[in-house]
Amino acid sequence: MIESIYWRQELRAELAWLKRHRRYRRWSEKQLVLYERRLMLVAFQVRSLLERSKVNDRARNVRAPVIRYKKIGTKSFTYVGPGFPEDRFDIANPEPSELGVVDVCNQLIHYYWMKTWSEGTAFKGILIFSDFMRHKWAYEFLIEDLISLFRVFANDSSAVTELSFHWNEKRQDYVARYAR
Repeated sequence: MIESIYWRQELRAELAWLKRHRRYRRWSEKQLVLYERRLMLVAFQVRSLLERSKVNDRARNVRAPVIRYKKIGTKSFTYVGPGFPEDRFDIANPEPSELGVVDVCNQLIHYYWMKTWSEGTAFKGILIFSDFMRHKWAYEFLIEDLISLFRVFANDSSAVTELSFHWNEKRQDYVARYAR
């Protein structure tokens, strides 16, 4: 990533599209797929900015509100096998929590299963879990919260103006110590 300003411009356009297309008279499968695709692309863009030290520490440490549901029992949730999320996760006992932005991005990019829901004509939220987390937690996100989280990275105020590196022996590379 040579210059992040252009990534931020595209990110702003994607977020505007997501916000504009939250409402339809009737959601079709195609509209849901297009929305899901854009949401995943936004998550990938944000994660790319994070991995390349193109955002400051304030933005890097932003968190999203989430409702999480603990995995219950020893049976795995599978595409082919029997069971619904209600059978494998403790849906009756939701836990309010927060997830860091990298974890949010990874849930969207690497999701194993996703269910969407709407209220009236508005796309409201998703229940999701990644392949890695499917044996631990399912997460419920409001679309409004995801757009707000990703908007932080679209703003120019998230850019890095000062950066310090230190050597990381384990990675055998320099790693950003701070980004202001």
